[in-house]
Amino acid sequence: LYVSSPSLDTNVAILREEFIFVSNWLREAGLMAEIDKSELIHFTWRRAPDRPPILLPSDEGQVTINPRDCIKWLGIYFDSKLSFRRHVCELAGRAENIAQGILMLANTVRGLSQSLLRTVYSACVRSVMTYASPVWWTGTKTHANMLTRVQNK
Repeated sequence: LYVSSPSLDTNVAILREEFIFVSNWLREAGLMAEIDKSELIHFTWRRAPDRPPILLPSDEGQVTINPRDCIKWLGIYFDSKLSFRRHVCELAGRAENIAQGILMLANTVRGLSQSLLRTVYSACVRSVMTYASPVWWTGTKTHANMLTRVQNK
């Protein structure tokens, strides 16, 4: 669920109401929400905001979900400021591991040719580095530097 308002407390109140509505709808359909898999993040540009938790009703009573600094959704790490720094760090680390494996293939006595290495690089490293890039790419130098370091290896 996504809610936007001027106040984080208002967001939490609206989210609680919407969660109850969705839970009731699911229950009528013979389904149920898995509260243990629920996460909460407040997207805000404030430096140190008071980030209120949300109290959700469940079969065992009230469940408190505390807000997190970063959540992973569909393979993308979202932080509270939407800077995607953690996501780019994770991508760069993953791509660097793959590039190291490709270097091992190239270093053997009868290693792969340059054209095959380029194909493997494009298929493995570049695809990892550009996964969901329309979502997280903002053109910042920090992101570009982290990814360039991987490409230059």
